[in-house]
Order: sequence, then C-alpha cells, then structure tokens
Amino acid sequence: MKMKILSRTAAAVAVLLAAGVSQAATITASNGGSVIASPATVGEDDPTNRSIEAFNEIVGYTLLADLAVDGGVISAGTIVDSHMIFLNTAGSTDVTATATFSFSERIIGIMSETNGANMFASDSFLGGPVTYVAGGNYGSNRGLENAATDFVQFVDLFTIDVGMRVTEPGDWVRVVTVSAVPLPAGMLLLPTGLAGLAFMRRRRKAA
Repeated sequence: MKMKILSRTAAAVAVLLAAGVSQAATITASNGGSVIASPATVGEDDPTNRSIEAFNEIVGYTLLADLAVDGGVISAGTIVDSHMIFLNTAGSTDVTATATFSFSERIIGIMSETNGANMFASDSFLGGPVTYVAGGNYGSNRGLENAATDFVQFVDLFTIDVGMRVTEPGDWVRVVTVSAVPLPAGMLLLPTGLAGLAFMRRRRKAA
C-alpha cells in the first residue's frame, strides 16, 4: 500500500511539472512602430506594410551551435527567443519610417547585415511558426538595404531605435533575446505535494 501511495504521488508531481508553458518575450512598440501576430509565411512582398512592424518567431529554443549575429556570436547552449522587425512595401514603393521596440527580456544579438547571410542561415530553426519562402529579390537579399539611410541603435539592453528607408526588397532585422522560459508551474506546487506525502506517511505510522 505504501508503494502505491508513493507511485501516485510521483505521477501527480510529474503531471504538475509538465504544466509549465513557455511564453515569448513581449514586444512593446512606440514612436510609429507596431506589433503584429506572427504570419504563417514570409516572402517577396508578403506581408507588406508602410510603417515598421514586429512579430515573434521561436520561443525557448536551445542553440545547437554558435549563432552568428552582427559583430559576434551567441554561444551554443543558450536558450533564446527570436523576433523579426520589418518594413516591406509592395513593389519598389519608397517609404521611410522610424520606430522604437522594447523587449521584456535582454537583447543578446541582432542580425541586420545587408546580404542577409545570418538571417538566411538561421531561418530554419529561429523562424518558429513562420515559414520563410525564398524567391524574387527577397530570396537573394534581406537585412537592411542601405547603411547610409537604415539603422539599428541600442537605447539600452532591452530597447532599440530602428530607422528604415525601403524601396526593394524591404528591410528586415532579426532580434534575439534571452528566453523568457518560466519556472514550471508544478515546481511551485511541489513543496505542497511533498508535505502531503509526509503527512500521509505519519498518519499511517500512527494508525
């Protein structure tokens, strides 16, 4: 009977430990920017906009190898969230915009190089629910179009200012943050479960 009680308690604790759910680092937009739901696909002129927007990609991803970002690497084994910021007009429409984006978790890497090499290399695992479709100008060039007119500037470790002037194929910046993976909900209840088990054992001893 004692073994049965222990088995049931262990099973209950396992269920509780599995109850924690990963949540993406939240994005707050200001100064002309906005946050949208993650699109199912991204490709040439899809989606398009006339002001700078951001969306979430992967949540709680453990890097299997060092990740190349502007100016360095993020070490393998780091758990990250990924986010995309973009301005992408239809055709060659010329639009200039600026915006500020703040993240609830610390920014540890940016991908904004004009040839898009780091972004293309990481689309398959940092894209999360988004499928990136190659083709057209988008398929050969993604990042910031022009170093003279486009910029990403750190305000602090959580906030960046972004400026983009778009003609074709659009400006794209991937932001990598420390993951906001919470303590599993079951961990908060674990002490209660263990206390209950001890109480049941004491009752059986007294009986």
